[in-house]
Amino acid sequence: MASTTKKTATKAESVSKKEYDLLAKQLKEMQEKFNQILSAQQPVQNITQYIGDNNKDVSVTSLTVGLLNLSTEGYGAGEIYTFHNIGEEQTIPLEDLKKIIKNNKSFVEGGNIFINDDEVVKSQKLTNVYKKLLSYDEIQGLFNKDRRAFEKVFTNMTKNQKETLKRIVFEKLNKDDKSVDMNIVQVMNDDMNINIMDDFRNQQKMAEILKNDN
Repeated sequence: MASTTKKTATKAESVSKKEYDLLAKQLKEMQEKFNQILSAQQPVQNITQYIGDNNKDVSVTSLTVGLLNLSTEGYGAGEIYTFHNIGEEQTIPLEDLKKIIKNNKSFVEGGNIFINDDEVVKSQKLTNVYKKLLSYDEIQGLFNKDRRAFEKVFTNMTKNQKETLKRIVFEKLNKDDKSVDMNIVQVMNDDMNINIMDDFRNQQKMAEILKNDN
């Protein structure tokens, strides 16, 4: 009897190991299939993310005095976004904004508009450019600075934004000729090699002539 009992136990152990190996094989096959399913889904998730990102709206502010038309294809072609005043803010779909950036590079990098989205600025490789650009509020804040502080900022501005500031000065002078600190005007004159007051008076004369002609 002792011999029979030992033989049966050995058989039971042999069957158990066989079942274990089969189960391990099945689990391995299931894991491989699961990994294949995940791999197949990943591109779909990436595409969905891409579509979602391109459909998002991005806040953009005009830094151009007067009327501004932004076209997706450049030179007035494609979709057009119109801003009527400096400081006006609109939302533009990211897909269109990418085209505007591509086809109006000097205009965008010069600071005639300001993209109010750090992630978009980074993704469009504009981070270094934006270290030199001022936002609308920062431009307006220049008029509250003393001469030394103003000069420090103004000398590092882009040519486009300096021209914008010049036109803002013209608008202020047109409303009130004492509304602008002449120390600031002098800094601009020296840096841009111009005479803002002479240019302003000439502009007034031209406007008066055109008014009389009509």
